[in-house]
Amino acid sequence: MNNIECIFNFLKDKTSKKLLINVVDETIGFFYVNLIEAEAKTKSIELKFDEEFSEGAIDDLFLKNEVHMYFTNSKKNIEKCLNSSNKCIIFTDYKNFKFFTSNILTVNGYNYRKDIDYYLKKIHLIKDSEIIDYCISSPHLTFSELSKYLVNSSNYVRENKIEEKNNFILEIRKNIFNLRRLNKSSKDIYNQIKLEVKYKKFNFLTY
Repeated sequence: MNNIECIFNFLKDKTSKKLLINVVDETIGFFYVNLIEAEAKTKSIELKFDEEFSEGAIDDLFLKNEVHMYFTNSKKNIEKCLNSSNKCIIFTDYKNFKFFTSNILTVNGYNYRKDIDYYLKKIHLIKDSEIIDYCISSPHLTFSELSKYLVNSSNYVRENKIEEKNNFILEIRKNIFNLRRLNKSSKDIYNQIKLEVKYKKFNFLTY
């Protein structure tokens, strides 16, 4: 089973409780976070972005359909997550990934190129090599490019590959991610999303 199907099956299977993902770096990590967000939305799954580990209530009368998202390189915190009743996805470094890989369902982020290729070709039936190549080279921009492509595939023009621009958008994405993780106000998140849209429009007009 490839990583994409592994993630999809994990979200769908209520008996599967733990998934460990090797982040590799921030750009690759964003791809997997965005992938999980997109798939969770289709399944009406609530994602709980947790700063620190906390045991979920096991006697919830409403049996909430939720998944906890933990971001930690602490072996101790990972062990707490694994021993908890929470259904959770743990994002960590390669050292912890190797240590726990035999005891838990895992996704190796080093296979991100194959995962992006599979996701675009098999899930969205995209054959355009231009967007596929671009998303593989800039994994953190995969879902913004995909949304643009799905709106108007016949007139798709890839983002200009300017390192400064990509780094700026990555910083905005980091801010948005951290705001969500820390449960900040929707207004703050919305302002960051507007900033990203504004910047991308400006960049498009200058080339």
